[in-house]
Amino acid sequence: MARLPSRVPHVLGDTSLDRFDAVIVGSGAGGGIAARVLATNGLKVCVLEAGPNWFPGLDDPAPGNPRPIFANDEIKTSVRGFFSWQARVEPRSFRASEADGPRGYVGSVNDLPRTVGGGWVIADMKSPRFAEFDFRMHSELGDVPGASFADWPLDYDELEPFYAATERLVGVQGEVGADPFAARRSGPYPMPVGAPMYVSQLLSEGARRLGLHPFPYPAAVNSIPRDGRPACNDCGFCSGYGCPVNAKGSVAPLRAALLTGNVQLRSECKATRLETDASGRRVVAVHYLDPQGRPASVSGDRVLLAASSIESARLCLLSDPGGPGLGNSSGQLGRNLMFHFQTLAIGIYRQSLHGERGKSVSAGFSDFRGVPGDPDRPLGGIVEFGTNSEKIAEAKNYLLDTGQRGASLKSFLRSSPFGAHIAVMTMQGEDAPQPTNRVDLDPDLRDVDGLPVSRVTYQPHAMELAASRFYAPKLIDLHGAAGAQFAFVAPRYDGQPAPRTRHVLGTARMGDDPRTSVVDRWQKFHDLDNLWQVDGGVLPTGSGYNPTLTLQALALRAAGAIVDPSRPEAVVEKPA
Repeated sequence: MARLPSRVPHVLGDTSLDRFDAVIVGSGAGGGIAARVLATNGLKVCVLEAGPNWFPGLDDPAPGNPRPIFANDEIKTSVRGFFSWQARVEPRSFRASEADGPRGYVGSVNDLPRTVGGGWVIADMKSPRFAEFDFRMHSELGDVPGASFADWPLDYDELEPFYAATERLVGVQGEVGADPFAARRSGPYPMPVGAPMYVSQLLSEGARRLGLHPFPYPAAVNSIPRDGRPACNDCGFCSGYGCPVNAKGSVAPLRAALLTGNVQLRSECKATRLETDASGRRVVAVHYLDPQGRPASVSGDRVLLAASSIESARLCLLSDPGGPGLGNSSGQLGRNLMFHFQTLAIGIYRQSLHGERGKSVSAGFSDFRGVPGDPDRPLGGIVEFGTNSEKIAEAKNYLLDTGQRGASLKSFLRSSPFGAHIAVMTMQGEDAPQPTNRVDLDPDLRDVDGLPVSRVTYQPHAMELAASRFYAPKLIDLHGAAGAQFAFVAPRYDGQPAPRTRHVLGTARMGDDPRTSVVDRWQKFHDLDNLWQVDGGVLPTGSGYNPTLTLQALALRAAGAIVDPSRPEAVVEKPA
């Protein structure tokens, strides 16, 4: 019988479990939803999470959802880096190309926070689907010099049922038919859209004047009470912050998994190596450092990697010291790393835009995603409407940058010239995959535990640079149509460090051919019999849409196939 909730430090779920059908490394968007599928179908699961747990009582079966330890605290979050990756003790190195030498920068490189629930906890939960053509990019574009576009081993129609199931499991709000460029759907969104932000209404009016098609942005945030969680209260602190009322669906699948009694989650446990048997075909143990830094290990019949594109690749490389990396007969492990190339257009408006009220983003448009092969509509990305909500950070800037003090500072804070009047449009431009953009191990640098750190080699392709130049003036025009007094495009990526989108994709490309891909169509490593990857690393291409819903739908599909290879779609929504 399940022993819930746990009273053991750093452990959630059933503490009595000592034999596991599956071990999942990482408890974020992919790992959490995979754990739900496996656990609700009776498999015993151990989840290793390197970060701490800020959700006390996440495994408590009492009615309602426990409140997490979050608050709208700018000092704790933005200044002191409560959720931030601690680059001083776990740095990454970066270079734009191999010609730059071993590294050009050491520190924070497009990192995701370590916490139970992963980076999804502090995201603003934007959840659009990819377009149908995103699954056949090589067929659409052909061979692009310097790039490695590939068709996916599945198409949109095959993934659509898992998109729909994911939306139901995490709870996504949206409006069917609002985006004329959206892929087909088999059913409605689980929730209606919530209240729009004022800045979204303003920019949407400007967009319509230019013939564009703004729509409410799909998001995994409750617009109505659902799943024992309240509706969003539009507090203004969403992107970069944990939700203090638990309106986000970030840990909903993980909680459901824990409540089955079939899951044991060990937090502050950092995976360091995968051990294989003599054949090299099976992973027999996952080695990790426990919360006290002591070596430990756990075994399971199956192992699923969900640590992020960068950290999952690093773990495979650490597991084969001196070799090409575990599961890397193709030579593609760590390669084809992608971020979204963002173009930011900033408008200054006469009126206050009230960024402190509402979600971070409540509207956007897809017109600039483009059409493959159309020079008049190059492949850019979805555009988000946002603004500024961090008043304390703004005050700090007045203190440090303008030298204001006393009554003058108070006047600046009241008028908020650098905050309350700013609207931002962000285009999530598609990165062309390139084999030279990669993750490997730095030959010299070690983290606080003595392990080689990830080295990121990345520079943008001409495709995304051209798309940014093409659409930037159009974003400026939109600000003008919305009534901005001034507008400008933020300085573009200058080569160092890598973009900070936190949309980290590629490094374990999915495909049918073991010679050109790392995992198969069900996300199992070609080279191993019991190792899967269920994070963004498996995406062959990155699209121009926020990727989390897609990587979750893929993780759901992969976990469903582990349970029932003949009918994976039939088992993914089994009640917890």
